[in-house]
Amino acid sequence: MRPPLPRISLRLTLVSLLVGLLLATVVSLATVAQISIGGIVAEMEARSFSIGALAIGAQVNAYVEPAIPVLGELVEQVGRGQPSLDDPDALAAFLIARLRRAPSIGWLSFSSQSDGRFIGAGRRAGGAIILNRSAPSVDGGRPSEVEITADGRRVPLLRELPGGYDPRERSWYRQAASASGPIWTEPFQFNEGAFGITAAVALRSPDDVEPLGVFTADFFLDDISRYLGLLARTTNVDGIRLLLTSRPGLVVADSGGQPDGVATAIADAARATLPGGFDRLDPNRPVTRRFRVDRTGYVGGFQSVGASGGPEWIAAVILPEDLALQVVNEQRRTAVLLGLLFLAAAVILGSVLAHRIAKPLNAVASDLERVGRFELSPEPPPSSFVREIAIVGDAVSRMKAGLRSFGHYVPTEVVGDVLARGEEARLGAEYRRLTVFFSDLEGFTQIGEHLEPDRLVAHLGEYFSVLTAVLREESATLDKFLGDGILAFFNAPHDVPDHVMHACRAALRAQSELDRLGERWAARGIPPFRTRMGLHVGVVLVGNIGTPERFEYTVLGDAVNLSSRLEPLNKLYGTKILASEEVRAETGDLFEWRTIDRVAVVGREDSTVIVELLGERGAIEPALLRARDTYEAALAAYQEGRFEAAAAGFRHAASLAPVDRASVVMARRAEQMADGAPPADWDGVYTQLAKL
Repeated sequence: MRPPLPRISLRLTLVSLLVGLLLATVVSLATVAQISIGGIVAEMEARSFSIGALAIGAQVNAYVEPAIPVLGELVEQVGRGQPSLDDPDALAAFLIARLRRAPSIGWLSFSSQSDGRFIGAGRRAGGAIILNRSAPSVDGGRPSEVEITADGRRVPLLRELPGGYDPRERSWYRQAASASGPIWTEPFQFNEGAFGITAAVALRSPDDVEPLGVFTADFFLDDISRYLGLLARTTNVDGIRLLLTSRPGLVVADSGGQPDGVATAIADAARATLPGGFDRLDPNRPVTRRFRVDRTGYVGGFQSVGASGGPEWIAAVILPEDLALQVVNEQRRTAVLLGLLFLAAAVILGSVLAHRIAKPLNAVASDLERVGRFELSPEPPPSSFVREIAIVGDAVSRMKAGLRSFGHYVPTEVVGDVLARGEEARLGAEYRRLTVFFSDLEGFTQIGEHLEPDRLVAHLGEYFSVLTAVLREESATLDKFLGDGILAFFNAPHDVPDHVMHACRAALRAQSELDRLGERWAARGIPPFRTRMGLHVGVVLVGNIGTPERFEYTVLGDAVNLSSRLEPLNKLYGTKILASEEVRAETGDLFEWRTIDRVAVVGREDSTVIVELLGERGAIEPALLRARDTYEAALAAYQEGRFEAAAAGFRHAASLAPVDRASVVMARRAEQMADGAPPADWDGVYTQLAKL
């Protein structure tokens, strides 16, 4: 092994580089002329800051100005009965349509004066819309929500929101109800917990003094802060951007990048330098002020802004004095020309050192980008003489190892989605049509009694590796290992076209691979495993289910329960793969099937036609198909109550396929029915009285 490279801290490396370059520059310039420091040009300073403040004011006004026209349109349209307040669905659709046309508005809502009914439409990432409804008399005032996706689907949205919500008790409602026109609120906390501001207007009929209700347009403060941050990145004016209330000068939004409390401290210090505070600013005259916060001096420009009929705010652009000051030197050009030779040497040295630093960092960045796509490369971390870079490389390597381990516990599809979204996973589920797969080992307890624990775990690992590899190749999501069994499903979290076909093919391929594994085990003196499988397709609840602290991506529902009941029925009929009639119906002519029985499984009153998956069409021996046809003819006689004919047919099917346990079981059952009259309510359904 190579000895480890000597490492120094990244901070010392960069400081040494910068100090060396600065010393070379200072020495070269000092040999030519004496540098004089000029002051700040007041006229240019005021103009620069004023332009920045005016730009913020204009952009923020443009951001919130749609609220008043949209509210006016809502009042006008609803006032004419288009839509009617008596048609909540039409009103909700109307709000959603208006919200889609006003991208800066976070929420549009209507609150009824007569019964406190609330209907709101809010915006979500990705183009989805939240439809929120509540009424004090329904479910204790607890809101119900539905997410309307960009393609129009409605997905129940499960969020914990406080109950007891009555909009008529809110200050914004009372303000709007008592005003003759639109009003703007001070920043406050919305019912869902976020902070924002609201524009509201009352809906009135010509004859009533009391309003019919209140329309609102909401803006989230976080959205305005992100908007200011975007302005900071897309304009040529540097510095901190703030939006303040005129009274008492509270920070509504800031462009970000500052430690907690800095924006508020800057606003308080700036207000102290203004006679009368922010509410006395002339809207036609920006002002520039210098002030200090702790030990840092700042220069800022402040402009009173306000949307038409909207809130009165103060827009500010602020810079630390160190950044605002510009060094002016009359001999700068001559000094730079004479110092170029010295700087060239420093730049070459800096470039070499920067390359040594940047190369491993670029390798780490590329590796992290692949990690974001859940592509975990086995490459070792890059070597570097800088200690911090080496630590980062080692941390990335450990993170990849942790993610690989995490993928052993959680479906890799789910882990990949979480990494791709770049956000924390949260509780939430949806109803979706899936194909559910259950498997279990027959006689595992008896096999385990004759194997040592280490050998048993090793054989189980080899068995699961073969089975899970086939499932993944057929686009299955592995939910969990149930002891010696597996629960998997198809068509979530990603869409899997023809997922029923993939599930059937996975079951057949798995049985084939496991047969070959059993042959290898038998040659080594290891008892083979016999695997039973159950398949069903239906609508289930799928998603992150559990508590906010601990949850898992899994499935719930009747279709899951039915699939789990089909798997153990293989033991009764001696089959390997049993499925529901729904599975057979959705695969067309791709596979060969045998109808086994009509069964009422444990926990279900309704009966289910169970079918055996024999194989892909064209790959089954004709003799097996003749035995299948004979069995199904006997089953038809059995269902019609012709028990003697059924018994004879099942015995004939058993003679054609001597290893077929289902024919023997059904022949015995038909003979018993022939010997004694069936019950009066007999309908041909076999009732499973207990789990197998």
